[in-house]
Amino acid sequence: MLMNKQQLSRIMSACSLPLLEEITYKIEQEQKVQVEREPQTSLVMTKTKDSVSSQPFYLGEVLVTECTASVHGQFGIGIVVGRKPIRAYCMAVIDAAHNAGLPLLDQYGSQFHAEEQRIQETHALEYARNAQSQVHFNTMEEYNDKR
Repeated sequence: MLMNKQQLSRIMSACSLPLLEEITYKIEQEQKVQVEREPQTSLVMTKTKDSVSSQPFYLGEVLVTECTASVHGQFGIGIVVGRKPIRAYCMAVIDAAHNAGLPLLDQYGSQFHAEEQRIQETHALEYARNAQSQVHFNTMEEYNDKR
């Protein structure tokens, strides 16, 4: 699999759940999967930067579901926004398999890349929709100057 952990995590958090379940099932059939920490919800503080001063501050709390699993003694963590225990479990198992270097994941490289492309297209459409409703203050100034 030619992707880093950050890229893999980003894809798994938004890709199709049946794909994650299929991969997890195959891993469970071939390897002994140990659930170290069952999926559970918790709150995490979201840190961001002020757009003017660039100073960090805490925006608020976000509900996440997290799970820890191991494959061949290698731990994997699944953390996803919202109450999604199945996705968190699948992410943890796949992360553990990735850390263990299982060749099984190489079979799914093209599917992960296709999902990544789909996710990027969805984000681009969403961004374009949001941009249409954006207020253009320079246009408002020109309108008021004409009065």
